[in-house]
Amino acid sequence: MQKILDILFTNRYFIYALLVINFFGTIYGFWWYRNQFAATPAYIWPFVPNSPLTVLYFFIVLVLFLQNKRSPFWEGLAYFGLIKHGMWTVAIITLYHLAGDRSPDNILLWTGHLGMALQAVLFWVYYGLPLRFSHAVGISGWYLFNDYLDYVVGIHPYVNTTLVDIAVVRNLAVSYSIVLTIIFLFTAWRRHNRKETLTVERGNT
Repeated sequence: MQKILDILFTNRYFIYALLVINFFGTIYGFWWYRNQFAATPAYIWPFVPNSPLTVLYFFIVLVLFLQNKRSPFWEGLAYFGLIKHGMWTVAIITLYHLAGDRSPDNILLWTGHLGMALQAVLFWVYYGLPLRFSHAVGISGWYLFNDYLDYVVGIHPYVNTTLVDIAVVRNLAVSYSIVLTIIFLFTAWRRHNRKETLTVERGNT
């Protein structure tokens, strides 16, 4: 597995391919939300297109990688959203399928969102995520606030509530946010402790 990842991630053409895929994915995602944009006040628009925004964040990450630069904040913002919204959509469409909705469009959405989550996991595993604690808190807060707007204010993505209960939709989203928040905070805390340990060791040499 490591050899495969080494081949992929050291090949700039692979990164360029992902860049193109995520670029068109972002455009398609914003187009998919066109009706919801029309029905939502403009001042809330930044919180409406959940998935395409996270794909846009990852597009920025890829551009930085191609310039041999990294931004833990943008990476964290992208990975959190790609995994959360990617797996949320996979779960909801799977429930649609189990309820009898066999729409071909759902297969495309299921595959695309699984790919969203998978690319985030692979980049996270391969490159790591050197989050500061402030990054972890800010990113987690952003997505938890987005859950508040989605399920309290009511701007969540359109779902077929005749097939899936809205409580299930909400609980899945919030559960993903809580789990990822715990992982992000732990990741940042562990990095902070490692830095302190290295500082102490250097001070004793």
